[in-house]
Amino acid sequence: MIIHPQLIADSHDLFNWQKCHVRLHKNATLPWIIIIPETDKIEFCDLPNEQQLEITQLSRMIGDYFKTACGAEKINIAAIGNVVQQLHVHVIGRHNKDPLWPDVVWGRELPDKSYSQQQLDDFKQKLRRVLDDD
Repeated sequence: MIIHPQLIADSHDLFNWQKCHVRLHKNATLPWIIIIPETDKIEFCDLPNEQQLEITQLSRMIGDYFKTACGAEKINIAAIGNVVQQLHVHVIGRHNKDPLWPDVVWGRELPDKSYSQQQLDDFKQKLRRVLDDD
């Protein structure tokens, strides 16, 4: 499956889980995962129920991880896709001290903060372990 160039530019590849590509947003200000299901459909509502359930389950597990490991108080889950039409789902951990709280993150500029290679490796390993244990 070909992933849209904008999604590749905006995120780090972590791993595949079931039939989804799991990517970490490059800006480390907020915990932010992008789930890209393997499909040609562009709307979540057009997916078969089984695939919708898979994405929902994955989003829930990521949200739980953001709450326990990252201190997120609120989990934002959205499949907007107005700019990049390839179906992708954002899972974002928010808290009342994040720089955009309580506003939305869509189209807003976050402080420039990147992940180190060690942080990427740790994030990948810990999230993968959580998903595999569930």
